[in-house]
Amino acid sequence: MRFGPLLSIGLSALLISPVLKADTEIKVPLVVDQPHLERLLGGALGLDETGGGRLQADGCNFADLSDLRLEVTDQRLALDLALVAHSGVMVMNHCRGPGPVGSRLHLELKPGIDAQGLAVVFRAEGAELRRPDGSPGLLSRPSRILADSLVIRRIERTIVDVSSVLMAIDDLIEEFKPGAGSAEALLSERVRLRQVTAEPEGLRAEIGISVRPPPAIEPAPEPALGAAELVEWQRVEDELDGFLTVLIARLAAQVDNRDLQLDFLALLLETRQRIAEALLVDDPAKDPVRALFLDAWSSLKPLLSRLEPMDVLDDRDLRLAGFIAAGDALTVLDALGPEFGLEISRDGLRRLARLLLVGDAPVSFTPLPLSEDPALRQLFGLDPDGPTITIGPAMPSIPWWQRLLPLAQASPVPLAESLRGVVASPTTLDEYLRLVARLLDAVYAEHMENGSRIPAEHRELFRPLVQATAWRESCWRHYLGPADQPRVIRSSVGAVGMMQIMGRVWRGVYDVKRLEAEIEYNIAAGIEILEHYLVDYAIRRGEHQHPGGADNLVRATYAAYNGGPRHLSRHRRDDTPASLRAIDESFWSEFVQIREEGWPPVARCFSVGE
Repeated sequence: MRFGPLLSIGLSALLISPVLKADTEIKVPLVVDQPHLERLLGGALGLDETGGGRLQADGCNFADLSDLRLEVTDQRLALDLALVAHSGVMVMNHCRGPGPVGSRLHLELKPGIDAQGLAVVFRAEGAELRRPDGSPGLLSRPSRILADSLVIRRIERTIVDVSSVLMAIDDLIEEFKPGAGSAEALLSERVRLRQVTAEPEGLRAEIGISVRPPPAIEPAPEPALGAAELVEWQRVEDELDGFLTVLIARLAAQVDNRDLQLDFLALLLETRQRIAEALLVDDPAKDPVRALFLDAWSSLKPLLSRLEPMDVLDDRDLRLAGFIAAGDALTVLDALGPEFGLEISRDGLRRLARLLLVGDAPVSFTPLPLSEDPALRQLFGLDPDGPTITIGPAMPSIPWWQRLLPLAQASPVPLAESLRGVVASPTTLDEYLRLVARLLDAVYAEHMENGSRIPAEHRELFRPLVQATAWRESCWRHYLGPADQPRVIRSSVGAVGMMQIMGRVWRGVYDVKRLEAEIEYNIAAGIEILEHYLVDYAIRRGEHQHPGGADNLVRATYAAYNGGPRHLSRHRRDDTPASLRAIDESFWSEFVQIREEGWPPVARCFSVGE
């Protein structure tokens, strides 16, 4: 599906003194692209989907229009249009006249702003009728009259109405202002258009936002957030997570470009990872939500600029344009200084979402759904029904006392069930590792049989990649603790189970509860994620074309698995921190050992017995 009308937004360079003494106006440039203008003018002239239309003065006088073209020359819009004039008079119920006369209408449109500052208007100048081939020539007076009365006057009545966008930005700024809900307004006057010019990419307008400085207050140390405030910030982080999920899933589902889809999904994963990490920051004086929002917006905006404009009739209210302009306005306001700093709220995020989603925006983005979402899985290129796992039927777990016996002596049970709740110990280590190896191979084989997307020339890398990832992440363990009180392995950032999958990051793609409760499901999810990073990122972005060849695919895939899509190339970058480089090198040595010997370096995890 195509989007639009896309308004490319850029931020003005701001020269603002550190302490603002008077009302200040900031400006957000806004560009209405040329395809949208063509559709807008075509709609005003009644052109249909084929590009043709008719404007009628009466039964005998009308103009057939087609082939509208629009170019920008010398800060003016040059319009060129095929026009066939039909003129005559009614005589005895029949039109009498010279017959149709073909021509091309050329005129310049000078853009301006209406008196209220709420719309772009046009003034036609230098109108000229030429022969159908575009060459100068004298044409009939009736043709000129019809062109003037039917075409030019209609164009001059055409406006780009942005009043609803500006009103929405007004409301949004008040929602995000520091101390939102207070009687003191941040805006000193309503948001208005200030200037408009024609540029090669379309119309460039500037939105003027006048703000008043907050009351002068003697600086004081910011008090630490109380317990209730910390809980509220976590709720807002959840709301930001849900806001981005709904937004990105909606946009990604409607674009035809797979590269753009994957870039949207990468942003979703990256932001979720940052939110999960932010929740662990034990700093009562710090509010991470604002930084998370601004960083997410700075990454989202370039993706929005790659969306193609869709038909004007599909977006009369400029939803996407208003959404982009609003986000940029918030960014510029935040740049004024800490006294103007944004205050992110759940209501503010919902209001911002409604700019784009209108009635489809949910009442709330929380609580966060924790089960599989078929639509989200499909966006990731996965089976909407979830990972297919048939490693034996579900059975009651084995009593804890039975796990104290060597595993080989336990009653025969399905492979996955034989490991459920089992904590590796020195007395059962060999048998335990053999069972895990069999389970990894079984889930891997089932995944490959169900249709892997990995190219044939790279498939030999995948099995040891899965095994080495499971070893690097958990030493092939799903549980820790005493044998009679096993607990699922959980990292400091919330990654769980044998494949150390962050439910916060992958919620909706996987069932968060099953990632903990079912070893085989955890492994299947890890395999899908590894394939996603291998195929959709490492191979697609040509990691194997750098020095190192196909080995780079393994290194890049694990780096993305470990840190998110932005870490894909860290294994070959000079600026990679030593801590991450050490992780990558340890993984690589373990991968090589598993690939060549078929067995992991057990001593690293179990040299003293656990």
